[in-house]
Amino acid sequence: MSALQWALLVLGAAAVIAIYVSSRRGDRLPKQWTPPGSSGGRGPKLPGQDQMDMFDARRAEQQGEFDEFGVGKPRTKRIEPGIGETASLFGQAPAEAPVTPARIFEEKLVNLLIAEREGTAIFGPKIHQALASQNLQFGDRKIYHRVQSGEAVFSIASLIKPGTLDPAEQASFSTPGLTVFMVLPNAAKPRDAVRDMVATTRALAEQLNAEVFDANRQLFTAEAQRVLTAEVEAWAKRNGL
Repeated sequence: MSALQWALLVLGAAAVIAIYVSSRRGDRLPKQWTPPGSSGGRGPKLPGQDQMDMFDARRAEQQGEFDEFGVGKPRTKRIEPGIGETASLFGQAPAEAPVTPARIFEEKLVNLLIAEREGTAIFGPKIHQALASQNLQFGDRKIYHRVQSGEAVFSIASLIKPGTLDPAEQASFSTPGLTVFMVLPNAAKPRDAVRDMVATTRALAEQLNAEVFDANRQLFTAEAQRVLTAEVEAWAKRNGL
Protein backbone atom coordinates (compact mmCIF):
# COMPACT_ATOMS: atom_id res chain seq x y z
CA MET A 1 0.00 0.00 0.00
CA SER A 2 1.38 3.43 -0.97
CA ALA A 3 2.07 6.23 1.50
CA LEU A 4 -0.70 8.26 -0.15
CA GLN A 5 -3.22 5.48 0.38
CA TRP A 6 -2.23 5.27 4.06
CA ALA A 7 -2.75 9.02 4.42
CA LEU A 8 -6.16 8.78 2.76
CA LEU A 9 -7.27 6.01 5.08
CA VAL A 10 -6.23 8.05 8.10
CA LEU A 11 -8.29 10.92 6.72
CA GLY A 12 -11.24 8.61 6.27
CA ALA A 13 -11.17 7.68 9.94
CA ALA A 14 -11.02 11.37 10.85
CA ALA A 15 -13.91 12.19 8.53
CA VAL A 16 -16.27 9.59 9.95
CA ILE A 17 -15.39 10.67 13.49
CA ALA A 18 -16.11 14.29 12.63
CA ILE A 19 -19.45 13.46 11.00
CA TYR A 20 -20.47 11.09 13.80
CA VAL A 21 -19.64 13.63 16.50
CA SER A 22 -21.46 16.42 14.69
CA SER A 23 -24.57 14.27 14.34
CA ARG A 24 -24.57 13.43 18.05
CA ARG A 25 -23.95 17.02 19.17
CA GLY A 26 -26.36 18.61 16.71
CA ASP A 27 -23.62 20.59 14.93
CA ARG A 28 -24.52 22.28 11.63
CA LEU A 29 -21.21 21.53 10.01
CA PRO A 30 -22.19 21.97 6.34
CA LYS A 31 -23.59 25.46 7.07
CA GLN A 32 -20.41 26.54 8.84
CA TRP A 33 -17.89 25.12 6.37
CA THR A 34 -17.67 25.82 2.65
CA PRO A 35 -17.93 22.61 0.57
CA PRO A 36 -15.01 21.93 -1.82
CA GLY A 37 -15.27 23.83 -5.09
CA SER A 38 -17.96 26.29 -3.93
CA SER A 39 -17.93 30.10 -3.52
CA GLY A 40 -15.82 30.58 -6.62
CA GLY A 41 -12.54 29.53 -5.01
CA ARG A 42 -10.08 26.93 -6.14
CA GLY A 43 -11.42 23.48 -6.79
CA PRO A 44 -10.85 20.48 -4.53
CA LYS A 45 -7.33 19.19 -4.01
CA LEU A 46 -5.78 16.01 -2.76
CA PRO A 47 -5.24 15.92 1.01
CA GLY A 48 -2.30 17.77 2.47
CA GLN A 49 -0.91 18.61 5.87
CA ASP A 50 -4.05 20.54 6.84
CA GLN A 51 -5.99 17.29 6.62
CA MET A 52 -3.45 15.54 8.85
CA ASP A 53 -3.77 18.41 11.33
CA MET A 54 -7.50 17.75 11.45
CA PHE A 55 -6.85 14.13 12.33
CA ASP A 56 -4.39 15.11 15.07
CA ALA A 57 -6.97 17.45 16.57
CA ARG A 58 -9.64 14.75 16.56
CA ARG A 59 -7.23 12.26 18.09
CA ALA A 60 -6.50 14.71 20.91
CA GLU A 61 -10.23 15.14 21.43
CA GLN A 62 -10.65 11.38 21.67
CA GLN A 63 -8.27 11.27 24.62
CA GLY A 64 -10.65 13.46 26.58
CA GLU A 65 -13.96 12.01 25.33
CA PHE A 66 -13.08 8.50 24.29
CA ASP A 67 -16.58 7.08 24.38
CA GLU A 68 -17.98 9.83 22.12
CA PHE A 69 -17.05 7.76 19.06
CA GLY A 70 -18.55 4.41 20.06
CA VAL A 71 -15.06 3.00 20.67
CA GLY A 72 -13.65 1.75 23.95
CA LYS A 73 -16.21 2.82 26.54
CA PRO A 74 -19.53 2.16 24.78
CA ARG A 75 -22.22 4.80 24.60
CA THR A 76 -25.78 3.86 25.39
CA LYS A 77 -28.95 4.75 23.51
CA ARG A 78 -32.32 5.13 25.20
CA ILE A 79 -35.28 3.81 23.19
CA GLU A 80 -38.66 5.03 24.38
CA PRO A 81 -41.59 2.55 24.48
CA GLY A 82 -43.59 2.31 21.26
CA ILE A 83 -47.32 2.64 20.77
CA GLY A 84 -49.17 0.12 22.91
CA GLU A 85 -46.32 -0.21 25.39
CA THR A 86 -47.74 2.51 27.66
CA ALA A 87 -51.25 2.63 29.05
CA SER A 88 -52.02 6.31 28.38
CA LEU A 89 -51.57 8.76 25.51
CA PHE A 90 -51.22 11.60 28.00
CA GLY A 91 -48.10 10.33 29.76
CA GLN A 92 -49.85 9.19 32.97
CA ALA A 93 -50.79 5.53 33.15
CA PRO A 94 -53.77 4.29 35.15
CA ALA A 95 -52.78 2.87 38.52
CA GLU A 96 -53.62 -0.70 37.49
CA ALA A 97 -51.47 -0.63 34.32
CA PRO A 98 -47.64 -0.76 34.60
CA VAL A 99 -45.56 1.45 32.31
CA THR A 100 -42.95 -0.30 30.19
CA PRO A 101 -39.54 1.29 30.84
CA ALA A 102 -37.44 2.60 27.98
CA ARG A 103 -34.91 0.15 26.61
CA ILE A 104 -31.26 1.13 26.77
CA PHE A 105 -28.87 -0.09 24.09
CA GLU A 106 -25.10 0.08 23.76
CA GLU A 107 -24.28 1.98 20.56
CA LYS A 108 -21.92 0.44 18.00
CA LEU A 109 -20.11 2.33 15.24
CA VAL A 110 -19.29 0.34 12.09
CA ASN A 111 -16.93 1.96 9.58
CA LEU A 112 -15.49 0.97 6.19
CA LEU A 113 -13.30 3.02 3.86
CA ILE A 114 -13.11 3.12 0.07
CA ALA A 115 -9.83 4.35 -1.48
CA GLU A 116 -8.92 4.54 -5.18
CA ARG A 117 -6.52 1.73 -6.07
CA GLU A 118 -3.80 4.05 -7.40
CA GLY A 119 -4.38 6.77 -4.81
CA THR A 120 -5.65 9.18 -7.47
CA ALA A 121 -8.78 11.33 -7.40
CA ILE A 122 -12.27 10.08 -8.24
CA PHE A 123 -14.35 12.74 -9.96
CA GLY A 124 -17.79 13.89 -8.85
CA PRO A 125 -19.93 12.66 -11.77
CA LYS A 126 -18.56 9.13 -11.45
CA ILE A 127 -19.13 9.14 -7.68
CA HIS A 128 -22.72 10.35 -7.91
CA GLN A 129 -23.52 7.90 -10.70
CA ALA A 130 -22.24 5.05 -8.51
CA LEU A 131 -24.18 6.28 -5.47
CA ALA A 132 -27.39 6.58 -7.50
CA SER A 133 -26.94 3.07 -8.90
CA GLN A 134 -27.03 1.73 -5.33
CA ASN A 135 -30.29 3.59 -4.57
CA LEU A 136 -28.62 5.78 -1.95
CA GLN A 137 -30.36 9.03 -1.05
CA PHE A 138 -28.76 12.46 -0.71
CA GLY A 139 -29.89 14.21 2.45
CA ASP A 140 -28.91 15.19 5.98
CA ARG A 141 -25.46 16.83 6.37
CA LYS A 142 -25.15 16.90 2.54
CA ILE A 143 -24.06 13.26 2.36
CA TYR A 144 -25.70 10.05 1.09
CA HIS A 145 -27.68 7.54 3.12
CA ARG A 146 -29.36 4.16 2.92
CA VAL A 147 -32.82 5.04 4.20
CA GLN A 148 -35.36 2.71 5.74
CA SER A 149 -38.61 3.79 7.40
CA GLY A 150 -37.49 7.40 7.06
CA GLU A 151 -34.25 6.84 9.01
CA ALA A 152 -30.63 6.47 7.91
CA VAL A 153 -29.29 2.92 8.22
CA PHE A 154 -25.77 3.81 7.05
CA SER A 155 -24.18 6.83 5.41
CA ILE A 156 -21.50 7.65 2.83
CA ALA A 157 -19.27 10.73 2.91
CA SER A 158 -16.14 12.01 1.18
CA LEU A 159 -12.71 11.36 2.69
CA ILE A 160 -12.01 15.08 2.40
CA LYS A 161 -13.40 17.33 5.14
CA PRO A 162 -16.12 18.31 5.71
CA GLY A 163 -17.21 15.10 3.97
CA THR A 164 -20.00 16.60 1.87
CA LEU A 165 -21.09 15.04 -1.44
CA ASP A 166 -23.36 17.71 -2.89
CA PRO A 167 -24.73 16.68 -6.33
CA ALA A 168 -24.95 20.37 -7.28
CA GLU A 169 -21.15 20.59 -7.08
CA GLN A 170 -20.22 17.30 -8.72
CA ALA A 171 -18.78 18.93 -11.85
CA SER A 172 -16.07 20.69 -9.82
CA PHE A 173 -15.58 18.04 -7.15
CA SER A 174 -13.16 15.15 -6.69
CA THR A 175 -12.03 13.01 -3.78
CA PRO A 176 -9.57 10.11 -3.37
CA GLY A 177 -12.21 8.01 -1.65
CA LEU A 178 -15.27 7.61 0.55
CA THR A 179 -16.05 6.63 4.12
CA VAL A 180 -19.06 4.41 4.84
CA PHE A 181 -20.35 4.34 8.41
CA MET A 182 -23.27 3.06 10.45
CA VAL A 183 -24.42 3.54 14.03
CA LEU A 184 -26.34 0.67 15.63
CA PRO A 185 -29.13 0.35 16.63
CA ASN A 186 -31.10 1.86 13.77
CA ALA A 187 -34.24 1.21 11.73
CA ALA A 188 -32.91 -2.04 10.21
CA LYS A 189 -32.18 -5.38 11.83
CA PRO A 190 -28.45 -5.42 12.72
CA ARG A 191 -27.60 -8.49 10.63
CA ASP A 192 -29.47 -7.16 7.61
CA ALA A 193 -27.94 -3.71 8.04
CA VAL A 194 -24.33 -4.88 8.09
CA ARG A 195 -24.95 -7.25 5.17
CA ASP A 196 -26.39 -4.41 3.08
CA MET A 197 -23.64 -2.00 4.13
CA VAL A 198 -20.86 -4.42 3.13
CA ALA A 199 -22.50 -5.35 -0.18
CA THR A 200 -23.08 -1.69 -1.05
CA THR A 201 -19.52 -0.73 -0.12
CA ARG A 202 -18.04 -3.49 -2.28
CA ALA A 203 -20.30 -2.53 -5.19
CA LEU A 204 -19.25 1.12 -4.94
CA ALA A 205 -15.57 0.15 -4.79
CA GLU A 206 -15.96 -1.97 -7.92
CA GLN A 207 -17.57 0.90 -9.82
CA LEU A 208 -14.94 3.41 -8.65
CA ASN A 209 -11.82 1.28 -9.29
CA ALA A 210 -11.17 1.28 -5.56
CA GLU A 211 -10.35 -1.02 -2.65
CA VAL A 212 -12.28 -1.51 0.59
CA PHE A 213 -10.49 -1.13 3.93
CA ASP A 214 -11.68 -1.77 7.48
CA ALA A 215 -11.64 0.64 10.42
CA ASN A 216 -8.03 -0.37 11.14
CA ARG A 217 -7.06 0.68 7.59
CA GLN A 218 -6.40 -2.91 6.53
CA LEU A 219 -7.76 -4.49 3.35
CA PHE A 220 -11.29 -5.70 4.00
CA THR A 221 -10.87 -9.36 3.14
CA ALA A 222 -13.47 -12.13 3.25
CA GLU A 223 -12.10 -13.10 6.67
CA ALA A 224 -12.38 -9.50 7.90
CA GLN A 225 -15.99 -9.50 6.71
CA ARG A 226 -16.73 -12.67 8.71
CA VAL A 227 -15.16 -11.10 11.81
CA LEU A 228 -17.19 -7.91 11.40
CA THR A 229 -20.42 -9.88 10.92
CA ALA A 230 -19.67 -11.94 14.04
CA GLU A 231 -19.01 -8.76 16.04
CA VAL A 232 -22.34 -7.28 14.98
CA GLU A 233 -24.18 -10.51 15.76
CA ALA A 234 -22.55 -10.64 19.21
CA TRP A 235 -23.52 -7.00 19.80
CA ALA A 236 -27.11 -7.74 18.72
CA LYS A 237 -27.34 -10.74 21.04
CA ARG A 238 -25.87 -8.76 23.93
CA ASN A 239 -28.50 -6.06 23.41
CA GLY A 240 -31.39 -8.42 22.84
CA LEU A 241 -31.86 -7.50 19.17
